[in-house]
Amino acid sequence: MDDCRLPKRLFYGELSTGKRTTGRPKKRYKDTFKEALKLCTIPQATWHEIAVDRTAWRSRVRSGVDDFEERRIKQKEERRQKRKECQNPAPQPDPAHSFPCPQCNRLFRARIGLISHLGTHPPH
Repeated sequence: MDDCRLPKRLFYGELSTGKRTTGRPKKRYKDTFKEALKLCTIPQATWHEIAVDRTAWRSRVRSGVDDFEERRIKQKEERRQKRKECQNPAPQPDPAHSFPCPQCNRLFRARIGLISHLGTHPPH
């Protein structure tokens, strides 16, 4: 198919304006505002009526932000606790398969390690 034919240009997303941008669409102020209202538990349908009274609006926003911060910190602590629970503790050596040094009580997994250690650190 010829490169300048319309089906191929549509397929590759190139029209008179050039290439299409990749990724998500640009976030508008309105989208950001709606997301902030939702996080602060302010109803989107009636925020205009609340905003008419400036002192009530400011107190509502402040209480919503405080609640949001409390939820965020609580979720952060829960995620941290969950992450800490998933971590495996350091493996403890099996006492049946370990060889302790009589001088310093260092544990070796193999007998040859203990012999080598005793060669460089002779008993007193």
